[in-house]
Amino acid sequence: MPSYKLSYFKKQGRGELARLMFAAAGKEFEDERLEGETWLSFKPKTPYGQMPVLTVDGTMINQSGAISRYLAREFGLYGMTNIENTTCDIFLETINDVIQDMMKYYYAQDETKKAEAFKSVQDNTIPKFLKYITTILEGNGNTYLVGSEPTVADIAVFDILDRFIADPTTYPGLLNAYSAVQSLFERVKTVPNIKKYLDGRLSDG
Repeated sequence: MPSYKLSYFKKQGRGELARLMFAAAGKEFEDERLEGETWLSFKPKTPYGQMPVLTVDGTMINQSGAISRYLAREFGLYGMTNIENTTCDIFLETINDVIQDMMKYYYAQDETKKAEAFKSVQDNTIPKFLKYITTILEGNGNTYLVGSEPTVADIAVFDILDRFIADPTTYPGLLNAYSAVQSLFERVKTVPNIKKYLDGRLSDG
């Protein structure tokens, strides 16, 4: 059995999807959380000077998207056919687009531009994303996004929605008009291994 170590900061960020995938698959891994001097010492050892980094039997894999796809293939969370694999890829890329729009808001220095970016996320990015998820769910029987079992697509959607829902003052009533998306969120949240991980994450603060 391979030895896995995930190195990332002491936050959810771009490392959380990998953690959720390990949880979903019931696989052991070393969850290395770095900050400050420990990160600065580790940084020169990374392939590209950034995290997350997944180390598999001594081989480092960088880039969060590559890590997610590697784990999806490794753990059977990538669908059953090339089309299903590609549909998972589409969701990972779409979520990355959403994150990029969010970054424009979070990191804007000018208050006017920050307000404009926030309004765009609220009025355009999030509704467009939730409508897209709804359409895909309806076309796939309203259970999962790809096939009949959870995949990296479902877990990735859960991950980003989880962050939105954790910020109710910024995103109030996020899923009120999207019952199919709400059902998907709850379905992934209650997968036994994921629920166990989330319970531990919450208790750890």
